[in-house]
Amino acid sequence: MVQANFDIAKRDSGDGMAAAWRRLWGGREDNALPEIQRERTPWTAGVTYRGYLGASGGVSASWMSEQQLKEMHALLRMATAAGRLGAWSVELSGMHCVWSDEVKAIHEVPPDYQPTLEDALAFYHPSSQDQIAGAFEACAARGIPFDLELRLITGKGNELWIRNIGEAETDARGRITSVRGALQDVSRSHAAVNEARLTTERFTRTLESLSDGFILLDHEWRFIYVNAEAERILHRGREALQGRNMLAEFPETASGKFIERCQDAMRTGKSIEFEKYYAPLGIWVHMKVSASDLGLTLCIRDDTERITTRRQLLRLQAELAALRAAR
Repeated sequence: MVQANFDIAKRDSGDGMAAAWRRLWGGREDNALPEIQRERTPWTAGVTYRGYLGASGGVSASWMSEQQLKEMHALLRMATAAGRLGAWSVELSGMHCVWSDEVKAIHEVPPDYQPTLEDALAFYHPSSQDQIAGAFEACAARGIPFDLELRLITGKGNELWIRNIGEAETDARGRITSVRGALQDVSRSHAAVNEARLTTERFTRTLESLSDGFILLDHEWRFIYVNAEAERILHRGREALQGRNMLAEFPETASGKFIERCQDAMRTGKSIEFEKYYAPLGIWVHMKVSASDLGLTLCIRDDTERITTRRQLLRLQAELAALRAAR
C-alpha cells in the first residue's frame, strides 16, 4: 500500500525526491498495483485527454473521414494553443511521464524534454508541492480524481498559476495502471480575480471612510451594502439588514415623499436630493437617491442638528421682528 505519511519534502534530504518516489512505487510489477474499481468521474477516458496523448486501443477513428480528422486535429491544436491547455500522463509500473507539447511550453522547457516524476514535482512552488504530491498519491492509490489550482515555477524561472486535473486509468480487471490529466495556464484569470478582489477592497475602504451614510439596494429593495455611517444613522447593524427588504424593515418609507423620490430617480435615471423628517428615529435626513445597474444607491446625511439650528434661528428672528413691530 502507499505510504500514508509520504512527505514530498524528502526531495531536500539525502535520499532525494526520486528515492522517495522509488520507495513509493519503484520495482512494482503490474500485478502489485492496488486493485480497485475505478470511480466514475465527469472526466471521460478516451474523450477528455486522449486527443492530446494519442488514441487508445479501445477507440477507433474509422468512422471519421480523413478530412474530418484533419479538421478536428486543427481545431484541437488551435484550442489548446489559445487556452494554454495540454495533457500529461504517468504510467505507474515504471513511473514514466509523458507531457504534450503544450505542457512543455507552459513549463518553458525544450520540445524534446523528457521529464521524470521527480522533475515534474520539482517545478511546483514549495507552497504547492505537498498538495500536488498528496493528490497524485490518492489518485494513483485509490482512484480519487483531483482538480487543483497551484503555483508553478517554469524552467526559465517564471512563476505561473496552473490548473491541474487528474484521474486514474484502469485495465480490464479494474487495476489502476496510470494517472492521466490536463494542465492549463490560468495565470491571467487568477490575476484578474486578484485585481477584482483588490478593487473591491479599495472600494469598500473608500465607502467605509465616508462621512455620509451609503446604502446599496437591489431591484427588489433588498439591502446589498450598508456602510458604518449608515449603520449609525439607522441604528441598525449591517448584518441584521443584509438581504432584508428596506420597505419592510422601515415601513414608513413605503409611502409618501421617500418612495416617490426613489421612483422618480429610477424612472428618469437622474440623481434626486431631498430632505425628510423620519419620525421613528426623530431625525432629519438629507438624501441623495440614484439609480444603478444593481438597483438604487442612497446617500444619507443626518441633518438634524443643522435643520434644528436653522429653525431655532428663524424662530428667534421672527420673535425679534415681532418685538420690533410692537414698539
